[in-house]
Amino acid sequence: MAKTSIYIGLMSGTSMDGVDGVVLDDCQKIITSTYTPYSAELKTRLQQLSQMGSVFLADLAQAEIDVAQIFAQTATQLLTQSLLSKDDIRAIGSHGQTIYHQGGKYSMQIGHGALIAEQTGITTVADFRMQDVAAGGQGAPLTPAYHQYMLNGKDGVIINLGGIANITIVKNNEVSGFDIGPANILLDNWIKKNKGIDYDRDGLWSRSGMVDLALLDSMLEDDYFNQKYPKSTGPEYFNLGWLSQYLKGTETSENVQRTLVELTAMSVSANIPAGAEVYLCGGGVHNLFLCERLIYQNPNSEILVTDDLGVSVDYVEAAAIAYFAKQTINGKPSSLPSVTGAKHKRILGAVYAI
Repeated sequence: MAKTSIYIGLMSGTSMDGVDGVVLDDCQKIITSTYTPYSAELKTRLQQLSQMGSVFLADLAQAEIDVAQIFAQTATQLLTQSLLSKDDIRAIGSHGQTIYHQGGKYSMQIGHGALIAEQTGITTVADFRMQDVAAGGQGAPLTPAYHQYMLNGKDGVIINLGGIANITIVKNNEVSGFDIGPANILLDNWIKKNKGIDYDRDGLWSRSGMVDLALLDSMLEDDYFNQKYPKSTGPEYFNLGWLSQYLKGTETSENVQRTLVELTAMSVSANIPAGAEVYLCGGGVHNLFLCERLIYQNPNSEILVTDDLGVSVDYVEAAAIAYFAKQTINGKPSSLPSVTGAKHKRILGAVYAI
């Protein structure tokens, strides 16, 4: 296989669970994929970095090194699985781990692209967001450009249910998209606080509760949901501190979890065009109760998954990063000003050549 045609994509999202990795062939098809979880200790450190507001530089530096090593290990595992060598890979696209994002001003992803390049022996493209921010854009979401590629000329809606829910709408080859609000981030943090587990498997705990209408209505009145796009957000905004301002202290924990499901289902559904063909991806697809609520609230839309477009729901974002790396290496832009609000299209990412 030619070195110039095969790319690796590495991604860790706002849920901060670990690293998704894929190898894409010259036709942009996934050859193999893998997932490397973060340790509980590293995940806790990353969550603290993203939500504390101030950090020690030594802690930030160590976290960046630790994340880069896991990203490099994931790339090595992909080579083993695919029976490829480093010389078969044109480049690695590494998104890194977002620990701070303020749309339109700054976006920080740690993951030390230079270290990944040195440890793997493969040219690495990293830091995909800041060029868009420098051009006046939000720096997020970036995946709509890849979603448009996935849809291959047809109209449709792709919704990523990650830590944050984001939406891409393609109609008549025009693309719009933005971060809607929380998907898994609040659900995961709330069950962690109350049950000591990382996520609500199949939405079983939330299914046991009842919607607190007063809580739901007050959360939906948050300014972010009514803000016009371009807009982007993250755990810096939607976290347990955000949730606590709406709690009276009399709610049962399972009712709060149930209400958070409804918050995601309603905020997402409010942005789906009537009758649209919708494809879901991201970890939230595995929350069966959340998907049931989305289907219920969109009776005139066909709710599908991105597997139907040829890309696994769990690896869409990693595949997007591989696609962006290919664009960058080939000198082509990946940003969409119609989504991020940037003044111009830009070639994204810093290249650490080997």
